[in-house]
Amino acid sequence: MVINYREVNLFIWRKRQPIVLALGGGGARGFAHIGVLRVLEEEGIEISRVVGTSMGAIVGAVYAQLGEAKATEERFLKLMQDEAFRTSGLPVAGKKKISESWLDHFAQNIRESIAMNIVAHKRSVLSEERLFAPLNYLLRDQLVQRTKIPFAAIATDLKTGEEVILDQGGIIEAVAASASLPGFLPPREINGRLLIDGAATSPVPIRAAKRLQTGKVIGVDVSQNLPEKPELDNVIDVVFRSFSITSRHYHDELVKEADLLIRPPVGDYHWSEFRKMKWFIHKGEYTAKEQLRAIRNL
Repeated sequence: MVINYREVNLFIWRKRQPIVLALGGGGARGFAHIGVLRVLEEEGIEISRVVGTSMGAIVGAVYAQLGEAKATEERFLKLMQDEAFRTSGLPVAGKKKISESWLDHFAQNIRESIAMNIVAHKRSVLSEERLFAPLNYLLRDQLVQRTKIPFAAIATDLKTGEEVILDQGGIIEAVAASASLPGFLPPREINGRLLIDGAATSPVPIRAAKRLQTGKVIGVDVSQNLPEKPELDNVIDVVFRSFSITSRHYHDELVKEADLLIRPPVGDYHWSEFRKMKWFIHKGEYTAKEQLRAIRNL
């Protein structure tokens, strides 16, 4: 019997299940997604859909529009040098400085008391314009359903607590809702829903990816590690630590649902460290290459 290998390969190709990419949130750590995308591209692994949460939605939307990892990286590099980013307030957001001086501690307490009085009458620290300026630089104003690669952003309904899939309508509006970090950026109202960052329900949007399309889901997780030695000096520290523990347990159960999980070692870095962009990209690329055999096996 003569085997027609061309027909066999064609049969195998037709039987392959599509690959859906679920990009998680993590602020600047999300640049690691670009490194993962670069490796998948180099290996000729076709992505049938990109689903993103928060920074994963931002990177995913740019990639879905441009269709190339290299072009996506270049777009972000240009943003880092642009006034739209420098004035966004994102580069200076960071961890509270620890001081040993009692006078500095006293001044810090005064500042925090003033800040609490201010935020008690506001929905966010920054205005929505601070987020829209970078998004308008990164993205073309088009409908989500018209990107080169099918795309969806994931947000959270602040009133009902439901996960919301945004795969219709304006792409900038959808990504802005997905990346509206609670307290830091204001909620977005879309179709009667008040939406915040998708990480509240979908830190890595694996379930949404499975609902949107049949296929194998590769999750890319760039979430922050739970600190082993947390500061527990006051009531606020204790409360926030308890919330972090709850969130981490939910996260750990969620990521088990991915057919394959790629987790670049970036979890010990703060979400605001945007200047480490190239380093984060390298870590994403390195980790994806380590898992190439598992990726091919999908």
